[in-house]
Amino acid sequence: MVYSYVSTRADYDPAKLFLVCPPAENATDEKSAAAFAESSGWQALAEWEGGILLIPVVPNGWQAENTDLPARLYDSLRNSFAARNGRSLFGRGGKLWCWETMIYIIGYGDGAVFAGNCVAAYPNRFAAAALVNGVPDDYTHADEPSDHWMVAKVSADYCLLKKDIASCVWLLETSYAKAKQAVEYFAAAAGADREESTELCGIKAQRRYNTQCPAQQVLMSEYLPLTGLALANAIYKGLLERVIRWKDGPDGTLRYHPTRTEYYGSGEYRIDSVCVNTLDYPYGVRLPAGMTKAEVAGLPLVYSVHGRGEPAWMFCAKNGWDTLQDETRAFVLAVPDSPGNIWNLHRDAEAFAAMAEKICADYRLDRTRVYLTGFSNGGSITREVGTTHPEWFAGISPWNGPVLPGNGLMADTAISPALSENDCELPYWVCAGDSDGATASVCMKEQLEPVLKANGCTAPESEEEGGFRPDAVRDGQNYYTQEKGYQSGDRLYTRLYTAADGTPRVGYTVMKNMPHGAIPDESRAAWDFLRHFSRPQGSKTVVYTP
Repeated sequence: MVYSYVSTRADYDPAKLFLVCPPAENATDEKSAAAFAESSGWQALAEWEGGILLIPVVPNGWQAENTDLPARLYDSLRNSFAARNGRSLFGRGGKLWCWETMIYIIGYGDGAVFAGNCVAAYPNRFAAAALVNGVPDDYTHADEPSDHWMVAKVSADYCLLKKDIASCVWLLETSYAKAKQAVEYFAAAAGADREESTELCGIKAQRRYNTQCPAQQVLMSEYLPLTGLALANAIYKGLLERVIRWKDGPDGTLRYHPTRTEYYGSGEYRIDSVCVNTLDYPYGVRLPAGMTKAEVAGLPLVYSVHGRGEPAWMFCAKNGWDTLQDETRAFVLAVPDSPGNIWNLHRDAEAFAAMAEKICADYRLDRTRVYLTGFSNGGSITREVGTTHPEWFAGISPWNGPVLPGNGLMADTAISPALSENDCELPYWVCAGDSDGATASVCMKEQLEPVLKANGCTAPESEEEGGFRPDAVRDGQNYYTQEKGYQSGDRLYTRLYTAADGTPRVGYTVMKNMPHGAIPDESRAAWDFLRHFSRPQGSKTVVYTP
């Protein structure tokens, strides 16, 4: 049994899931759980933030429940929450999008003990946890292998233990002596190498964190000046709002992402829009850190296009284009937003040309070097717009883009017939996860055959993955090394196909142990490929510059 509350504001954006574990006496039945939802402030907060609230009903107390309870609830309920305002993503049948990446567990009293035990037993299930007046007392699962729940089958060399999977945990209103074991356990899992005093929404805390990945952290607050909604809001605004467990590997990776307010109001992304066929298309333009509008003149433009249900304000920091941009200072980044948080070829194609023209004019960018990239539904629209209008781009890179013929959302074929009809070259770098059911390699031959032909690649057919014999192979041992700036290059395996002049024109990258997700090294690999190409105005051919 569970008490649930769905916000009336939840619609196109992914709905954060707040799993709250009250003291057992406040969760004996649905009525008491509902009362706690109100008194604790979490129902009001879920309403305002467009989230979903779940409170398990535990008539026999938390000690009678197994720590897999949150997992069972999520797995059984994730697709069952109907939008209360009549708005939901296309293709969802009126149901809300409840992501694996945004599950937050909050506990109070003995409910905090239970919640902490859940995090210790299933650390990969949660983006963050807050434990109020209670700490875990069961670490018996620490030496168990990860259940790698985001990937059905992992490679033989993947052997993480649960105690090695980082968590983001805030321990509140308890003594350090009581919490010491929890602090040390979660700090070790996080690889915390730095400690500092901080304050989160009026609550002082000691923070231990990983300098390479600051979202991997444990916070300790011994004095708690807030209760009710004020406390819930402090927990959310101080921590939960910005932490996400990106679905980029078997156990995910904890990262910070900008809030909606930060994206639109900080100035890091310069917000503008175009109107095409009566629809507004907002977009954010990001310049390399420290560079002015005058200094970026002449640079190329890179699109990074979000997936279904993943708004630009959340997606912008997902795949590392921003970090790579600051490192290289070599391009301007554009992150467009779609109407209704989903892309559609027939509705949206012209918007990409309109945005490119405006951005290149506004910032005096090199119009011959416009590169289109995107993830998931953004990968699909990248593939479809790019191959329908190859003359608009110097090269494209679709990532994890599903092929969904016949549903009215995507084109009926992976590659538009217009690519061959236009007799137009189009450098093409496609990425897919080896455990991504949405972009299984069975459709890769359908993608590669027309783009190989368009780019003058004469690769013979073969039985290997992708369906065509490559001219060269790159992998983590011979190319994607730390010396070249890669951090997870060992997960990338790329087949390269060359034109008659020996220049690479098509790449097919498979990412090891990868679900439907992306990693920053994909951006680096795509940039290493795309940056060599330009398309003179009106030309059907591209120019390769070493």
